[in-house]
Amino acid sequence: MQKRKRELDVAKNITDAEAIVIEVFSQLKDNHGMYGGIDTSYKYKRTSAERFFSPAILEEYKKPRDVKTMMLSGNIAYYKMPAVIVGSDTVQMRYWANRLTDSLCKLEQQLPAAYIIDLRMNNGGNIEPMWQALKGLIGEENKTIMVDAYGKIVPEDMDSASLLYRATAIPDRSCTFRKNMKVAVLVGPGTASSGEIIAASFTTRKQTRLFGERTIGVANVTQGFILQNKGYLLLTVAYIASKKKKPMTEGIIQPNEYVKSETDNYTHPEQDPTVLAALKWLTK
Repeated sequence: MQKRKRELDVAKNITDAEAIVIEVFSQLKDNHGMYGGIDTSYKYKRTSAERFFSPAILEEYKKPRDVKTMMLSGNIAYYKMPAVIVGSDTVQMRYWANRLTDSLCKLEQQLPAAYIIDLRMNNGGNIEPMWQALKGLIGEENKTIMVDAYGKIVPEDMDSASLLYRATAIPDRSCTFRKNMKVAVLVGPGTASSGEIIAASFTTRKQTRLFGERTIGVANVTQGFILQNKGYLLLTVAYIASKKKKPMTEGIIQPNEYVKSETDNYTHPEQDPTVLAALKWLTK
């Protein structure tokens, strides 16, 4: 590592420097991070089974991201939470916090018997608006924690700037959820990053069961670094762990009930195989 640092110190141009950064970064085998430079980029590709996306998922990706809600048979509330790809734009964070929360509150006003939370199209982004919308249903006590490579808890930043930043994701309105309701959470190959972390929080909630397929496997914490205003390096800096303090080193969320669905139906969820499996459990 010291050798590479010395090489960086004497690099004659940005191209030579980028080559060194990418070489070092590749050795980390960080499949969540990436490097983006002026005219080059790099992302480590983990060797694993190829993800299969149903035609319905691929078609759904073409549409604008938004929440989908409806009431299903048995008085079951269906809530599809999209990814929140807004970076650190605080205005957009507040917009999505309100959008996600208001949609969920409208469902709760109908006094559903149980919930289906669909995270199969949630491939991550800014987790703060997602957590603020769902924390009343998940329970604060089930929020995941950060741990380092040795399993030691990494405390959240509590400085004024961090607190102010997170406060921008607090919605203008909130609602109260009834206790001990059954919740079915849907996950799959399209569930990634922040979407996986939200799913992980549900794994320790009582009266909750996950349905679908395994997630992509990047349920961990990243941090971005600007390199001399000419490059951007995204690094994985911590694992996540459930409230039981068990580190999820693989970053994969496994469902309780596997449903191999090649006929997902996001237009008519009541015809979706994974939704039907969840409804069967919820209405027992």
